[in-house]
Amino acid sequence: MESSGVRAHIECVSGTPPCGAEPPDAEKGLAPDEVEAWAEYHFRSTGHRRYDRVCCDTVQWDPPEDIDPRTITGVTS
Repeated sequence: MESSGVRAHIECVSGTPPCGAEPPDAEKGLAPDEVEAWAEYHFRSTGHRRYDRVCCDTVQWDPPEDIDPRTITGVTS
């Protein structure tokens, strides 16, 4: 399966209670390099070093040629 793009999210979890800071446009999902740049910026501003980071990508799985998806029970499209 080939990836068609990676999105990432990051949140600062330093401190008690956790800081909770996120990049301003975090809800749209960021490229991994944007996440790393924000973490560096936040570290330089606050000294915080602990982050939760989640990376997701979108893939399409294509069945082997000998399987017709229309013949699978429960598949409507």
